[in-house]
This record gives sequence, structure tokens and C-alpha cells, in this order.
Amino acid sequence: MQSVAQVVAPCTVVAGYDGSQASRRALWRAAEAAGPGGEVVVVTAASPLRPQEWEAESESPIDEPSHLLEEAAALLDRYGIEVTTRIERGEPAEVLAEAARSVDADLIVVGARGDSYLTRTLRGPVAEKLVTRSPCDLLVAH
Repeated sequence: MQSVAQVVAPCTVVAGYDGSQASRRALWRAAEAAGPGGEVVVVTAASPLRPQEWEAESESPIDEPSHLLEEAAALLDRYGIEVTTRIERGEPAEVLAEAARSVDADLIVVGARGDSYLTRTLRGPVAEKLVTRSPCDLLVAH
């Protein structure tokens, strides 16, 4: 069986990154899909919340969006792909969809966190929102 990278590489992939384990899995899938010579655009959606509130929302001990992007770039360093990072303010699904449009991405990759039904109902996960907003294919890494 061929991997995604063998079928469509190289390509441009937008990956959402928030420091969580799920978003780390998404980075790996994004690198695989981009393939050698491809590009991964790592996007962190900066919340309009105050920094102390933002920290409580994240699974990551890193409290600064620029540090998240440094971490993501370091994780992708070994894959032989071009890595671009962006911090965007706004709702994550909107930010990711707009980033994909702006770079004419072939794919958006996000991680599934496994939130409970109640949390999804109240907040709605990024992946579910992206299904209707994405200008390209969407991959949810579990």
C-alpha cells in the first residue's frame, strides 16, 4: 500500500499546531503528505484571550505562540521539507481555512483530541468546523 506522500508529493500542506499530542501527530502526517521537496505551513491560532487564560486552554506548557511554532519547526526539521510558520489571530478553523486559501494548499491536517461529546457540543472541534470551511482536502490525525 502506498502512503499519501508517494501518491501526491511534493505538495503544500497546512498544519494546525497548538502543542498538544494530537497536533504533534498532525505535524508528522503533514510532513508525510508534503513529501520530499514539499512544504508544510504550520499555523497557530492565537486566542484573543489574555495570556493566563490562553495557557489554561492549551495542553502544552508553552505559553507563547511563537514558542509553539519554534517547537513545531524543530519537530519537522528532519523531514527534508520546507517549513513556514504563521501566528494568526482568530478562531482556529477560520484561521486554518484562510491560511490554506492564501498558500493554495493541497491539504489541511489537524489533530483530533478526543474531546467528550459535551465539550464538542458546547465548543465544536476545529476539525468539524473545517469540514465546511476548508478550500482543500482535510486530514484529521488520531
